[in-house]
Amino acid sequence: MPVKACYSKKEPNSDAVIWRFMDLRKFRDLMASEELYFRRADLFDDESEELPPEQYVQRVLGLDPWDIKDRVSLNNHLGSLAQSREMHYITCWHLYRNETLAMWERYGHDGVAIISGYDLLKAALDQLIDETHLGLVQYGTAHLTNRFNALEFITTKQKKYEMECEVRAMLTCINPLDGGNRHIDLNNVPHPRPLPMNPRHPWVPDCKRRRIVLKELVQGVVISPWAEPDNVEEIELWNRHKGFSAPRQYSELRGDKTPTLEEYRKHMGIKKPPPEPEMMATTHELDHFYEELSTLTPERVRFLYRQRWEKCRLEPDSLPSTLDAQYLGATLKVLKDMKKGK
Repeated sequence: MPVKACYSKKEPNSDAVIWRFMDLRKFRDLMASEELYFRRADLFDDESEELPPEQYVQRVLGLDPWDIKDRVSLNNHLGSLAQSREMHYITCWHLYRNETLAMWERYGHDGVAIISGYDLLKAALDQLIDETHLGLVQYGTAHLTNRFNALEFITTKQKKYEMECEVRAMLTCINPLDGGNRHIDLNNVPHPRPLPMNPRHPWVPDCKRRRIVLKELVQGVVISPWAEPDNVEEIELWNRHKGFSAPRQYSELRGDKTPTLEEYRKHMGIKKPPPEPEMMATTHELDHFYEELSTLTPERVRFLYRQRWEKCRLEPDSLPSTLDAQYLGATLKVLKDMKKGK
């Protein structure tokens, strides 16, 4: 299906160079799967993704922030927008101008930046069957000029993200059974976000993957200035294995005068959240899991094993969690016992 321009019609030149920064695990996944990864919009780190500021909505719709009825109306509009964004799946690229440590730190500190072109990305998306939009993100609210248009909010972000110069590709995948009222509670009162008591359908996925011809999209690979030697070795192996026409190259910011990642984060006041404590399954839970799997066919058990391992490939630090390792071990035990005829 032909790619559509975003509502704003803002696009770079067709020959514009675009980069996609990614950490090592995402790069590894792209190389292994040759699939573009689209994240559901409500799962981005920025909770306001695709949502206008409350003050803007109040002004455009003429709502009084001190009037209870107007507040209810505001929550209803915001709650509806928060649900509608769940049908949008996004992959983000950077309109290249120059390298910055800020972009490397935020999106690819141990990995790479994939070099491509705007026309190449559009050509890859043209092959998809989905309704797809592509264009530039706009920052702030000055360009909205008193409009209330959900499609415009999709490509609008807060001013503080302006340095990202984002080129946004978006799939629209409508859930036909979503009534759009999950933000309304039992007392018929709307809220600005969907409520846990009204969960979305379980078949709505966190992401979408779309197969592309990788060699036609990737024009080069730039290695992060902070990539460790082991990471560099793996990146070079993937680069040779895929046979990209353009050789890999190091970031132009790599050098003796470049601060370390820790120094940069300390200087910029960037604090990373501490890792969550590891969860472990109890013996009773593992025994119950073993019993449940033992009732299935070997083919189904192997499928479940591959499915969990696929999830582990995208885990931080590239290693399965303790909980995943326990369940993977239990699944292998089931397969071995099936083979022995137990």
